[in-house]
Amino acid sequence: MTFSLPNSLFAASCLISMGNAFADCSADYTVRDTQRFHSEAQKLEQAGNASGAFAKYVVAQSYTCETNPVEMDAARRAAALALPLGAAAEKKGDLQRALDIYDSGGHYAAADRVLMSLVRSRSDDPAIFTQAREVFEYRALPAFASNHQVLLGITGTYRPDPKNMAEVMAMPAIGAQRALQKEATLFNEQYLRDSVQLVQSRPDDPTDTDAMQRAVSAQQAFMQKYANDPLKASRDRLNLVHSWSAATTDQSLSRKLMQQLSERREQRVSMLIQKYSGSPALLGAAMDYYSGQGAEQTAIEARIPPVKAQALKLGDAAMAGKHYGLAADYYEVADADAKAEAARNELRRVAMAKMQPSIDQMKRQAEALQKQFSDPAKVQAMREQALAAQARFKQQQQTNTKTNAKKAEELEKELGM
Repeated sequence: MTFSLPNSLFAASCLISMGNAFADCSADYTVRDTQRFHSEAQKLEQAGNASGAFAKYVVAQSYTCETNPVEMDAARRAAALALPLGAAAEKKGDLQRALDIYDSGGHYAAADRVLMSLVRSRSDDPAIFTQAREVFEYRALPAFASNHQVLLGITGTYRPDPKNMAEVMAMPAIGAQRALQKEATLFNEQYLRDSVQLVQSRPDDPTDTDAMQRAVSAQQAFMQKYANDPLKASRDRLNLVHSWSAATTDQSLSRKLMQQLSERREQRVSMLIQKYSGSPALLGAAMDYYSGQGAEQTAIEARIPPVKAQALKLGDAAMAGKHYGLAADYYEVADADAKAEAARNELRRVAMAKMQPSIDQMKRQAEALQKQFSDPAKVQAMREQALAAQARFKQQQQTNTKTNAKKAEELEKELGM
């Protein structure tokens, strides 16, 4: 014995099943949305707004839970508009926009060409390497052709050029070596020698105005000569080596680059602490090398304390030699704040002691003036002297006026006026 559902119940069952299927669907837009985008794109295209129309045609191709009825036409119009829009962006030099347009319009070979132009123009940028690698890896997957079959059906067969991928994958090794070579030219020993000389020639007596002026002039000349800090530029290049190490997918290469980076940083620190410790700032720079990008916290904790201990020892030596300003700078590098403040206080005390005779003389002069003006007889005498001087000045003015008038009359007579 068999049973059959009434037609109405069967239809209801189908609707329920379809409803469940749609409920499981995840899409950003509905068919109505894409139809609206397509209509808006057509109006923009008719109005001559190719860029706005292109953007609308692209979004009109979006996935919907039901069949998207405008996808094919939207893809066709987007592909047609992408070529002139991409070319215009290229002409303006906006390669990223050109890449996005060609890619969204299904012109993948043109997009690859522009992407490689970006790669070559930013060959020291690990970010563009990562972008290009991810693009070419995705293009090589079977899923790429499946996901873009509508656009590929319009723009034609596409296969990524393996030469592009090879060039991109060579970027980390080449870029890291270029960074290391550039760093070697930036680490300037003449700068280090000049730094030490500048610090060591700084006067210990802040009241010596001539010496302080010479020190200011020397500082200004140094900053003009080294407008850009060579050590910072050196560390930036070494940080770039770390960025390449982190960006590459070749673990063997990554380990090699980190080893080269560690060795180079160790070389720089050794030179700074052994040959150029006469400048507190250079000891601080040594610690900056140790704490560069990629440095492990355990290594930092092991290597920085000895440099601080060296700065502390040099600060004590400078303090003993009564070079209080230099001592304060060393103590700051060593994070010995209390000692740094004590050195600055001693510097102020010495300066005040040197200035005290002048201060005492000024006080005596002020007291003498105060005493003089507090004597009524002297004040009256000074008042009378002032009045007498005023009277003489007035008399002289009157005499000059009469003399000038007489000379004018005589001149008039001589001229027969």
